Amino acid sequence: MSCSQPTGGGKAVALNLPDSQAKILRCTLGICLDGVRGDLKAPEPMPEPERARREAEAYERLLAALDRGEITLPDDEARKAVEAIVLAVEKDTEYLRLFAEHDALSSLLDLLDGVDPEARQ
Repeated sequence: MSCSQPTGGGKAVALNLPDSQAKILRCTLGICLDGVRGDLKAPEPMPEPERARREAEAYERLLAALDRGEITLPDDEARKAVEAIVLAVEKDTEYLRLFAEHDALSSLLDLLDGVDPEARQ
């Protein structure tokens, strides 16, 4: 059974995100919510259906917060859900390798432009 106050009765704070980030978050959270809902409807039993329901509820709260422009904190379930997405994105996109590659190429570009790479940092 879900908790009537999943955020622990915290306080509402402004969710000040640029429109570009809010758009990305709506898309990403919507995809994740659809995936969890689909998993919950699958004919084979899930290993942790209650955890999946809490995750779906967290995505719903996050999407509603984006629409309202404010979020109630703390929300540990939402934090856990977003953390899992971040780790998955980092793994799937090889984020650390891409970041290092971008940094190296930017430093080389600076050198080619006559800019001291140390001044860039």
